[in-house]
Amino acid sequence: MTFKALPPIEKGFWPFLTALCKRVTKNYWFECIISLVIVANSAMLGVESQMSMENQNLDWAGQAEACFLFIYTIECILRAIAERWGALRDGWFIFDVILVISAYVEQIYALAYDFSDQQVMVLRAMRLIRLVRTFRMIKQIRSIWRLVYGLVNSCQTMISTYALLFLVLYVFGVLALELISNDEILQNNEETREILSDNFSSLGVTMITLTQFATLDSIADIYLPLTKQQPYLAIYFFLLMAIVSISLMNLVTAVIVEGALEHARQDREEEQKLALVTTKQMLPEIVSLFDMVDADASGEIILEEMREHEYGYGKLFYGELFEILDVDNSGKVNREEFVEGLLNIFLREVPVSALQMIKMLRLLRETMSKVQVDMEVMKQAVGAALLTPR
Repeated sequence: MTFKALPPIEKGFWPFLTALCKRVTKNYWFECIISLVIVANSAMLGVESQMSMENQNLDWAGQAEACFLFIYTIECILRAIAERWGALRDGWFIFDVILVISAYVEQIYALAYDFSDQQVMVLRAMRLIRLVRTFRMIKQIRSIWRLVYGLVNSCQTMISTYALLFLVLYVFGVLALELISNDEILQNNEETREILSDNFSSLGVTMITLTQFATLDSIADIYLPLTKQQPYLAIYFFLLMAIVSISLMNLVTAVIVEGALEHARQDREEEQKLALVTTKQMLPEIVSLFDMVDADASGEIILEEMREHEYGYGKLFYGELFEILDVDNSGKVNREEFVEGLLNIFLREVPVSALQMIKMLRLLRETMSKVQVDMEVMKQAVGAALLTPR
């Protein structure tokens, strides 16, 4: 990510501080550090909950919580300064501020008053809400973000699926009460009587039992004893497994996969639109950068001109950038090559070596076309010379 130069502090401390905070919060490593802190805090909450169940000493937890609270406070201050009023449009920022304020209230209340057991449970429940903060890391991991995005957009499908599943289980539950629960042979048998009491005693219990058929969870212990006593129940359980376990579950999977593919297509279209907008924003800056380096206004840049303006861009220097752009080793880079090369580096998620190879293949194709044309011209010239009488 590129950053604009910080405004001089002489022009005002607040603009300088705002630009500095924005540079810090937009930095990739800042997000990585905050994500690691969130992971560590979440792990600490889990360890603390486990140790509290074992009545172990938790004095260290208060000190660790104070350290995490300090880091979250600094983060909120930096983001508030960087984004100003725009930070209020960020749901995660508001959520973090609420958590930080509640943590300070908890710390102050703990110092001023003694906790009762009920108050301790309430505060512990509020503290566990901070685990939701771990979902902030999802946007840092693109593959997980796509999965979560697809899951969220599949909510309507999932609701329809659960409604259909409930309807099917309700129908089979009513049938089970008539065919199984009221069967005298099953009621008089000692083995099946226990199954009826545990799994088919009411409509609600029966529907919960039938959900095991949706996941095929240890269903043999239920239907085998029943079908041994009443063989016709095999038809009932066969239809139940065919409709619920096989057809309905596979249909749900197919619908979800289709939705995921559709969302992936929409995501690619959004990325293309975003790349187009980014290109329009970057193009004037790249052109002005070329004009700045092209001191003699010749329309071409040589290595010496690049080295005169060399400065660090991560590990990439202008000298190395020139070698990347100058694929044909001509020693010169024109405006079109400069703009196209930088846009490819910044916008395409491919290695620089792959971009160089693509450009080399393009140059090779152009060279081969020229050679082919020259060979045709030479062939015609030789043919004309052979046909000319001496």
